[in-house]
Amino acid sequence: MSYKIVVARYNEDLRWLKSEKDNCIFYNKGNKIGIENEIMLKNVGRESETYLNYIITNYDNLPDIVVFTQGRISDHRTGGVQHLLDLKDSALINGKSHQYGREYDTPSNYDWKHNWNYNNGGYYLKDNYKNNKPILFINWFKKNINVNYPNPINIYYNGIFAVSKQLILTKSIEYYKTLILEVNHHINSSEGHFFERSWFYIFN
Repeated sequence: MSYKIVVARYNEDLRWLKSEKDNCIFYNKGNKIGIENEIMLKNVGRESETYLNYIITNYDNLPDIVVFTQGRISDHRTGGVQHLLDLKDSALINGKSHQYGREYDTPSNYDWKHNWNYNNGGYYLKDNYKNNKPILFINWFKKNINVNYPNPINIYYNGIFAVSKQLILTKSIEYYKTLILEVNHHINSSEGHFFERSWFYIFN
């Protein structure tokens, strides 16, 4: 069984990944550090663009399992490297790692769940949308991910998860090339935050 850990880095300290460095690909959008397996990328699209870039570039040569993580996991999860390896083992069994968040549709949280990026008459990161056209997350999801919006919705919080090659390949490379256009237009594209709530369903 082969696996790779795809690391979306800006300027984080990566020493916590030392024990797994040979299995890592470090996509760097910050200052070059000159380590093995470092690939420099233009700083657009947050970690979502990094993950999609990896899939597109390696579509015909994927390992059995891909683990996706941000450069400083301690901001989001405890467990460090072991947490990533646990996600890898979960994906090996289930095709993708078990979800770490779930949001339910109830009257009390409907607006927050479906329309979380629109509040008090304004859009979250209102100037950072593709083609300067703000869109509600629920509408973006139905347009780009699945017309059937789930309830509850399973979320890989912070964009840290693992998935099998088989599930990645259920979608064409053209699909991923279309998705990357949703995030590569801005350093902090609003749609980059949408992907956190969508990865579980992209790999379905």
